[in-house]
Amino acid sequence: MSKLIANLAHGFVGFINKSLIKNLIVITLCILFFFVQVFYPYQYYASAQRRPSSSFQVGIHYVYEQDSIDQIYSEVSRISELGFKTVRITLECNQLEENDSQNLKNDVFFSATDNYGLAVALVIKNLDTPEKVNYYLNRWGSHLSYIQVLNEPEASSTWSMGSLFTDDEITSKFEIMYNTVASHKLPVQLYTNFGIGYILRSNVPIELSKKLDFVGLDIFMDSFLVLSPHFIENLQKITGKEVIITEFGMSTSNSQTQSDYLIRGLNLFKSMGIKGCWLVYWNSELDNYGIRGTQSETAVGEWIAKNAN
Repeated sequence: MSKLIANLAHGFVGFINKSLIKNLIVITLCILFFFVQVFYPYQYYASAQRRPSSSFQVGIHYVYEQDSIDQIYSEVSRISELGFKTVRITLECNQLEENDSQNLKNDVFFSATDNYGLAVALVIKNLDTPEKVNYYLNRWGSHLSYIQVLNEPEASSTWSMGSLFTDDEITSKFEIMYNTVASHKLPVQLYTNFGIGYILRSNVPIELSKKLDFVGLDIFMDSFLVLSPHFIENLQKITGKEVIITEFGMSTSNSQTQSDYLIRGLNLFKSMGIKGCWLVYWNSELDNYGIRGTQSETAVGEWIAKNAN
């Protein structure tokens, strides 16, 4: 009897061991499949030989409101010499004082971009008023090529600390700004940019993109760069619109790390067939995103000379 029990116990243990091994194999394969699904697109675009975009253009955000008025023209010249084709800026003006220093800076900036043939992308902030936007577009709208209607609306906050716009608030705010811009009948392309968080509120880009010429995607952090092919392809699919990387950068005091990150991203986006990538920032007093005067400026300029039109 004891021998029978021993044989049964041995058989049971053997069965359990086999089942455990099978389960471990299945779990391991599932994990491997997950990582292949997540990381393969990045490896594919980053390393394989394909026909890249033939008209890839690189832009950059210039925070010229932080520079002196005498510095702006030469900075635009330097940006142009490096090969940037688009300069992205934030809407800044004083609608109550015609000759305010910021307004005069705007005059100098647009004089320079017109002279060097640079396209300008204007960012309308989420809390800007229609009155302010109207003043700006009446005065400088003819110099613009692109207008960004709202900034990452899926993550924008209301006046209440820590609370997000509801979907209705986003749509309402967008309609107000869209109609304000459209009333000027400018020959510009309209877009709204989204962060990675759009994936949690995908109804927002789906709804807003109906009135946009293209959509933007902002990518920061190395982990998001690796995952970016998924987000780019998904955003294209749900909106049916072309995607441009409208904010791409890394805040670090290590210029070599920043250079490597930017070049990897530019190579990736071009190989995916995306039409353009706009870096943040040319200059920035509040963080380390700016590339002006750093190793990153040189590296990006050399990359543009070899890879962009």
